[in-house]
Amino acid sequence: MNFVPGFKLGILGGGQLARMLALAAYPYGFQVYIYAKDPKEPAAQVTPHVFVGEPHDREALKNFLRQCDAVTFESEFLDATLLEGLCQESRVSVFPSPSLMGLLQDRLTQKQILFKHKIPTASYQEVSSESDFQKLKTFSKDVVLKQRRFGYDGYGTFFVNTTKNLLLWKKELQAKSAHGFIAETRIKFKRELALLLARDRHGQIVHFPLVESKQTNARCDWVMGPIQHPREPQLRKSLQLFLKKINYVGVMAFELFDTGQELLVNEIAPRVHNSGHYSLDALTLSQFQAHVLAVADCKLPSPQVLSAFAMANLLGQSTPIPQWDADWFYKNPSSQLHWYGKADSRKDRKMGHINSLSSTPQKALKQAQRARKKVRL
Repeated sequence: MNFVPGFKLGILGGGQLARMLALAAYPYGFQVYIYAKDPKEPAAQVTPHVFVGEPHDREALKNFLRQCDAVTFESEFLDATLLEGLCQESRVSVFPSPSLMGLLQDRLTQKQILFKHKIPTASYQEVSSESDFQKLKTFSKDVVLKQRRFGYDGYGTFFVNTTKNLLLWKKELQAKSAHGFIAETRIKFKRELALLLARDRHGQIVHFPLVESKQTNARCDWVMGPIQHPREPQLRKSLQLFLKKINYVGVMAFELFDTGQELLVNEIAPRVHNSGHYSLDALTLSQFQAHVLAVADCKLPSPQVLSAFAMANLLGQSTPIPQWDADWFYKNPSSQLHWYGKADSRKDRKMGHINSLSSTPQKALKQAQRARKKVRL
């Protein structure tokens, strides 16, 4: 695991993921450069190297890239075509590659890639025209419609019973036809799981433990693990081969459906992910460390599990000034509070998370949920 102190790591985005990436980079002696829309964003609070600019500002982005040795993304929603041209002009390496991010940020091309590489996932149909809409009537009785671009935390996802509310949904389709949708067969699952892998620039791949996640109102409520599943080893081998074939660099998260019989990939997140936040305290290598090391051309060590764990998200409830019981956390070191530094505690906004360790995932989850009550949002 060789690294070069002073390496200039650029991060496109200023939210909590960029903040945790920056904090993971500092112990290795890296300098972190943040490109953000607002100088008060979470990541901008932890580095002196902040470039303020809009996502589509060509000159501002070009100037930012020129300051960095390598650049990565906080999210997949930037202009991949613009960045591809700029990284060629500035001769700066961007990981994952902008051309690949352009494919993965679109749910249609993401699905096509999964099918091409024989990754198990739900069947789908493109929905971008009146004729596509009409075909939905024969596609399935129960479908999930997903906006192709800019969907996250349930935004842009609609559950449609085609016999009852198809006509109502048609208006939504027409209103957002700029991006188009895909329709997926709605999967009946027992639970939702997640698996993270990381690949470095040398082609070495490491994996993180399988975890169970709970979604409430389309947002991640909690994660616990490690979880065992008889199909996980084979799926992991397929995903490792997938990362190799697409020449991916960095952390990738796979959100999974456990049907009771098989594991299906629901969606891909080509970046660090909420389902991996537990790794800050439960492993010898966090997902954030893995990502920055991979981007910085370092060979990745394999993360080792230190303890059973759970993570509970802290979602805003519109409390003007969030507070927490510092004395309780001091007396209960098995639960660690991670605060994102956001100024406004809006309803359902991700303000932070709690990681808890215990002898079993279930005990860790109870501890995390108990700790969450000590934070007023």
